Amino acid sequence: MPLGPQHIGTRVVVRHLLAAPEPGASATDVLGVLVAFDDDGLTVDTERHGRIRVPAAAVVVGKPVPERAATLLRVSADRVAVVAAEGWRPRTVERLGDWWLREAAGFTGRANSILPVGSPGRPLDQALAAAEHFYARHGLPPLAQVVIGSAVERPLLDAGWDIPREPSGVLVQVASVTQARRRAGPQLAAVSLLAEPSPGWLDVYGRAADAPAGVVSAVLGSGQVALAAIGDVGRRPVAIGRGVVTGDWLGLSAVEVVPERRRQGLARQVVDALLAWGAERGARTAYLQTMPDNAAALALYADYGFVTHHRYRYLAPGPAAPSRRAAGQDPAR
Repeated sequence: MPLGPQHIGTRVVVRHLLAAPEPGASATDVLGVLVAFDDDGLTVDTERHGRIRVPAAAVVVGKPVPERAATLLRVSADRVAVVAAEGWRPRTVERLGDWWLREAAGFTGRANSILPVGSPGRPLDQALAAAEHFYARHGLPPLAQVVIGSAVERPLLDAGWDIPREPSGVLVQVASVTQARRRAGPQLAAVSLLAEPSPGWLDVYGRAADAPAGVVSAVLGSGQVALAAIGDVGRRPVAIGRGVVTGDWLGLSAVEVVPERRRQGLARQVVDALLAWGAERGARTAYLQTMPDNAAALALYADYGFVTHHRYRYLAPGPAAPSRRAAGQDPAR
């Protein structure tokens, strides 16, 4: 496929003639992201040599090449899960060996579930009993956030923990911050970055209505955080988003646009601002969670180069779980 302006922001390889040919070599290849294309030539942003300008007359051939996602995908799902947990801190965390027992008054599944990474430091049946006791103390149903296909999934299913919701799982996607920022567009709207959520921000977010305001603000404000807002932040913004930096990772979440202002590029403006904010603080890799049937979100993030790293789903003890039988419940119900 010949290159053109439509490939700006895409990873490409271009063979071009050397201005000063060397013995036995009259052409060479340049690999990187196409950042400019016009009648006079093209510019490729390379990792090692910065931006290289190739005159149109020197181009032999060029074509797009797949994004290099393999390096990010080699990071373990457990590692990404822990980073995401650090960026979404609940009100209470107790450790059970390597496992996290998390509680935040029911505000979001991630902040109110077991994160079963590593070893719980005891046999599985004892670990699950301790976890169920933790959630009973906090008046919450026990729930485990489990990576689909992980080593702990099958033992939990065999122990009678079933799939209460989202059987197809939640997608966890990752992208290079540098590459994602190359897809950013012109800034068309003023984006404010807040340290804590305003009442208007929470109103747009919508998921906090039934949870204590203090708990919601604590979770959203945990870590090195920026809460993006477009519009009058003293009232009700028209678009919002959340970014959190943990080490060299940037977590994106809560990107929402009010219904009457959708399809106007506001979500991109929020994401662009959060990517820039994260890059300024040393973030190299971005991650996010979204549902597999959220076509609009998937299209938005695919344009930034996000690819699916893994899926997780929530498991809860079913009626056949040993703890439920011990409590006198009928496994057949």
